Amino acid sequence: MRRIRRTRRHPRSTQFDYLHLRYLNADLERALRAISPAPGDVLDIYCGSRPYEDFLPPSARCVGLDVEGNPYGLADVVSDEFLPFPDESFDLVTCIQAFHYVPDPGPAIDEIRRVLRPGGAVVLTMTHVWEYDRSILEHRYSGPGLAHLFREWEDVQVTENGGRVVTWVTVTTSLLNTVEKRIPHRRSVWRLARVPFAAAYLALNGFGVVLAKLEGRQTRGPLTLPTNLLLEARKPA
Repeated sequence: MRRIRRTRRHPRSTQFDYLHLRYLNADLERALRAISPAPGDVLDIYCGSRPYEDFLPPSARCVGLDVEGNPYGLADVVSDEFLPFPDESFDLVTCIQAFHYVPDPGPAIDEIRRVLRPGGAVVLTMTHVWEYDRSILEHRYSGPGLAHLFREWEDVQVTENGGRVVTWVTVTTSLLNTVEKRIPHRRSVWRLARVPFAAAYLALNGFGVVLAKLEGRQTRGPLTLPTNLLLEARKPA
């Protein structure tokens, strides 16, 4: 569990998903630390391994919700019911890299609004360009499409997380990682094969950091290709 949390929260440049997580963490930390007033009661929907709770104030009381069969076993509440909580129970609701699994977003957003106190905030992140499982229902949203779902909320802001460069590097390293996973799991073989793959990830990630900075200096146009999207919104008071 410590390794899983470390790879999510403090990714190394030899990880295949380093750039993806680096940009996600930076925007997520900025969004959570900027919430004012500081949230007291927080709900983390589909909490997983809960690697981002240190972005919250030390006084925050975080409740992790997840579904049956979650492999991490860190949820405070395990239920297939979406948000089995009383009205106006939380100051902040988060859903990190999981909202695209919600089958019907409209009723889900109504439920988020129900459990939030007046003026409470919601922070969601989700993938935009990423592989998906053909056997599971998933949604993909554009920035304007995601903002439209929250059109009746206040202070709606969508951050495009990463750009073309980060997306390109992430897709390329993900392809390499697929090949790496097919290596036999014998310890001696894996150790020998790990070195060139780690070197490839390091080189691609380093190249991506430089190119992403150059991309950031370009004039912003109407077309974009982010890796993830981050939404911030506030329930009307």
